[in-house]
Amino acid sequence: MSDSTHRDANSSTGDTLRHMGTPQEPAYHITAINGLRDNYISARFRTELDVCHTVIAQVIAEDNRSDQQVARVHILRYLDLLLTRAIRWSDEPADLMAIILRSQIDLRAWAEFVAKGPAEAAQFLNEVNIDIRELHEKMDAAYPGALQPLPATIPGRRVPFDRADEYEEYDYKLCSKLIHPSALLLLHPDVTIHNLEYKWHLATEVLFHAWLILDRFHNINWVA
Repeated sequence: MSDSTHRDANSSTGDTLRHMGTPQEPAYHITAINGLRDNYISARFRTELDVCHTVIAQVIAEDNRSDQQVARVHILRYLDLLLTRAIRWSDEPADLMAIILRSQIDLRAWAEFVAKGPAEAAQFLNEVNIDIRELHEKMDAAYPGALQPLPATIPGRRVPFDRADEYEEYDYKLCSKLIHPSALLLLHPDVTIHNLEYKWHLATEVLFHAWLILDRFHNINWVA
């Protein structure tokens, strides 16, 4: 069992990674993603993630001018943390890279939602209260009477997200199969978490999603 599924950085969701420059001079991140896809080397993967780190450091300055800016800063901080982990786990089994990618897919959804406008950004910030309410409800059910009641009723429902396309749907399902103790993973670790082609595919998608999330907030515009 192996993974031969690869996407071009300019296709489907990849169209949103703007193709800067000229056809002869594609944007740096397009070249980096496609180059890693075509010739995966873990050292090259770490180097490319370091470039993402550098860009994040340049654009992540604290900014409280609006809900959108507050949300942007927190999303990019978490992306930076995920990339740090990806670098650390670059030579580990595929399930660790799957943890990174699945988190990035959820983070991509939030980045797109927040980028829509001020109302969406405010809704994102309010979801903190919904998270607290849900956790409180679960803890109260497990340990009745151990918690003080919440000071006020917290209304609202979670923002529902769909996968962006069939590529993301596949990646999310693959990550789930590798992260959870599925029958596939337990019975065939040699072709799941120790599958080099899965690992290379996931790592390339980690780089792809790093630039995709960055591009939601910043027009990354330079050529290699």
